[in-house]
Amino acid sequence: MRPETLARIERQLRSEARRDGIAHFVVGVAVFRDRKLLVVRRVPDDFHGGMYELPGGGVESGETFAQCVERELFEETGLRVRRITDFLGGIDYATRTKSRVRKYSFLVDVEPGEVALEPGEHDAFAWIDAGALDQLPMAPDMRAAVSALVTDAH
Repeated sequence: MRPETLARIERQLRSEARRDGIAHFVVGVAVFRDRKLLVVRRVPDDFHGGMYELPGGGVESGETFAQCVERELFEETGLRVRRITDFLGGIDYATRTKSRVRKYSFLVDVEPGEVALEPGEHDAFAWIDAGALDQLPMAPDMRAAVSALVTDAH
């Protein structure tokens, strides 16, 4: 996806979020290898501890969604984004500290390399397909998002 296309999508998403009264954003990053999706497991004492999810995290002040995708994926997995290839949609949810957060997910191509987890956030990872999905604990909204991705394996 071209940078100007990503910028246009971000402007539209931020405008819609302002209209809806949402000021906090999170990104999720979908990475496929050999038609399997990367998921990471949250450390036990964290919010949703022990649950698998897409890598990702909060958008920092002054950061674009694309910059956040690159930073979060690298921080959490050691993988470097080659390019963002698709916008996958968004969901709203609440956290322990914020009543409304909007999470946007993006599909990326990455540079070759091995996954190296950030130990304070995640303690395991898996490359999964639709057959492995039911074996992993996930929050219901994450399971729905991951299920749609692996069913339509890129």
